[in-house]
Amino acid sequence: MKQIAFAFGAALMAFASSPVAAQTTTTGPKATATVKVQKPLQLTALRDLEFGTVLVGAFTGTQNVTIATSGRTCGTGSGLTCSGTFATAQFRLVGSNNNVALISSPTPTVSLSNGAGATLALTLSFPSSVTIDNSGNPGRIFEVGGSLPFTSNMPDGIYTGTIDIQVAYQ
Repeated sequence: MKQIAFAFGAALMAFASSPVAAQTTTTGPKATATVKVQKPLQLTALRDLEFGTVLVGAFTGTQNVTIATSGRTCGTGSGLTCSGTFATAQFRLVGSNNNVALISSPTPTVSLSNGAGATLALTLSFPSSVTIDNSGNPGRIFEVGGSLPFTSNMPDGIYTGTIDIQVAYQ
């Protein structure tokens, strides 16, 4: 019995003292870490959208007055006469140079009110995106125009509303 215990102990010590095979390290493709750093976008309203004065005469249906960078369109026939100063709204956008900014509005149709309950539905027009080509002053300037529908029984008054333009990096 002593011989078996001795043989077992010797075998156990021989096993414990035998060298263990060294593990090898395997290398593979490396991962890359990147980060894009941008300046925060800053949007400033420089000029309001102005339609001027619209004289509404007799006509049938609806006629539109449109303000765009190319100018003002005053209806499609007789019945409307436009006069006075008109201008697109103008905004300045400052951010990181050579980046694209998306332009949107949560209310692309703005309700203009004359304060006496009458309204006009202003449909905005603006570029869907711009490239910021100057990260400092003056930044990127873009314009917002729009179109107003008129009927011959339009109540008079001064109609006003707020244009909400939003920008975000692409």
